[in-house]
Amino acid sequence: MKSVASKIVLVLFFTVITSITYSQNISLPLVSQQSTITQRLGLSDVTITYHSPSVRGRQIFGNIVPYGTGWRAGANENTTIHFTHDAMIEGKPIAAGTYGLYMIPDRDEVKVLFSKFSKSWGTNIPLEKEIALQVTVKPETIPFQEWLNYDFTERGNKSLTASLQWEKTKIPFKIEFDVTTVVLNNIRQELKGLAGFGWRGHMQAANYCLQNDVNPEEAMAWIDKSINASKGFSNLQVKAGLLMKKGKPDLAEKIMEEAIPMGTPNQLNNYGYQLLNMGKTKKAIEVFSFNIKQNQSHPFIWGFTDSLGEAYLKSGNKKMALKFYKQAKQKAPQNQYAYLDGVIAKIEKE
Repeated sequence: MKSVASKIVLVLFFTVITSITYSQNISLPLVSQQSTITQRLGLSDVTITYHSPSVRGRQIFGNIVPYGTGWRAGANENTTIHFTHDAMIEGKPIAAGTYGLYMIPDRDEVKVLFSKFSKSWGTNIPLEKEIALQVTVKPETIPFQEWLNYDFTERGNKSLTASLQWEKTKIPFKIEFDVTTVVLNNIRQELKGLAGFGWRGHMQAANYCLQNDVNPEEAMAWIDKSINASKGFSNLQVKAGLLMKKGKPDLAEKIMEEAIPMGTPNQLNNYGYQLLNMGKTKKAIEVFSFNIKQNQSHPFIWGFTDSLGEAYLKSGNKKMALKFYKQAKQKAPQNQYAYLDGVIAKIEKE
């Protein structure tokens, strides 16, 4: 009887141990800790989530990570990469979404695989039919790095490079978004919401088009809506810019003549410098002079006067430049004396 009882107790013991083993729900630290990195490009985000192992004195590529074999590009679960919008990887299209990220390293090249399944255990290398995209890239040699990590490098206006870096190897792949299309689609959506009820949203939309030289017809419709809602220097200036792009300088100048009396002191000063940079020195002098006349009590009047001096100097009229630089010094705070004295001395010496 004792023997039977002992067997029952033993069976129950192993049953409890097995139950504990297979129903462990507490979170414990992993040797290779999880990391996440996100980078924005335009209005699009790329997010890579991975587990970061260390070298620990081992040879990694060609040993721990064999050449010619699929690898989870991290540790534990598969590494994942998420694109908020359709993208291009090394010139090949991939749809917005989350993918399992795998690699097949070799000595001189690395195949980067984007799996349709993003919740696999890392050793479940995707089958060919499960791969959404495959690209081939060249690995690079870098200074030793103990921990595997990802970084985003070579960031431009429309592309960036994601890189896995571990041991002495860097594996980069280029990511691109159609930034202009993403931004314009987002603008159209947002203008159907609160941003579309005032003048500012339509002006910002039109100005984006102006600065990036895109979507001119819709931009003109947007700026007209802004002006109809509340006419001011900012939206008139954007409209003038769009008219210039359309080859209508006379209309653009007429719009700016209407805008100048509405401008704030800083807007007028900035506009004067825009004219200077465009080589329209005479017009810049007119704008700076108007700004000074209208804003004598402004705390930065010395700076506006300095701007007029600079415009006259650029026009070659040193006598008038000297006059306004001296006036600027009379109105300037003491910490500007050294700068203004230097400019005045240089003009007087020439």
